[in-house]
Amino acid sequence: MSFSHPLISGAPIRLEPGFKFSPSDVDIVVHYLHPRAMNEPFPFTFIVDANVLRKNPWDLVPEGSMEKYYFSQRVLSWPHGNRRKHAAGDGYWKASGKDVPIFSNGINDRVPLKVGLKKTMVFYRGNAPVGDNTEWMMEEYSLAEAGLFPCRVMRPRGSSNIGKCGCAAAVIAKKNDELSEALRKAIASLNKDSVLVYPDDSWVVCRIYKKKKKCMPGFIARGYNIAGRGQVPFFDFIGQANPEWTASSSSLTGTQHSEKENADKYRGQE
Repeated sequence: MSFSHPLISGAPIRLEPGFKFSPSDVDIVVHYLHPRAMNEPFPFTFIVDANVLRKNPWDLVPEGSMEKYYFSQRVLSWPHGNRRKHAAGDGYWKASGKDVPIFSNGINDRVPLKVGLKKTMVFYRGNAPVGDNTEWMMEEYSLAEAGLFPCRVMRPRGSSNIGKCGCAAAVIAKKNDELSEALRKAIASLNKDSVLVYPDDSWVVCRIYKKKKKCMPGFIARGYNIAGRGQVPFFDFIGQANPEWTASSSSLTGTQHSEKENADKYRGQE
């Protein structure tokens, strides 16, 4: 049994049970971010538009979810500058580490091209630069180098350029609602031209998630649960890892203890 996911175009897309949206870095840049920067329509709504700078990260991730992806546009701090705004909600986002380059998959033994960057950011509560660190993280994907090359896309023609054939096709399409999808696309393409377009580099994909806490192994955590006794217990790591050695050591200790008791008893009889 499968379920349906709504499309932007209104048609459903059928997904298999257990489906999880888990794209790779290349998938995000090539199949999601680049089409969004080219203002092309999407056949799916796994990533939606949002202004991530207007809200706190915990308001953007639905309750019960581990993460959430959004399309967002970067905003300049100054009209003629290069610095981007990082203030968001009750705090601000701060970069952590270096940007990671993302390369396209080489096709037909071609050299992979750099198409994007991934920046990891941490959310701080308060005002910069003295905010309080939180566990909320964001991976920001942006286009770079080859990802910003111009591409040819189909755009609608001007109203004065519609030919007679195009008008006739439009009338037929309106009157006949049972046309196949392929024919509908063919009719729509009659009224479009190929145009060279540059991607809008202000668009980014933001993956927002909460950093997982590092937990101690269960057997160590149980050993440190001293219930307020004020003492740190000793944990026998060697014995836990080598039960046979522990058993032999215990038997050897028992034998030595018995020999000592016999020696003391003999001295008492003397």
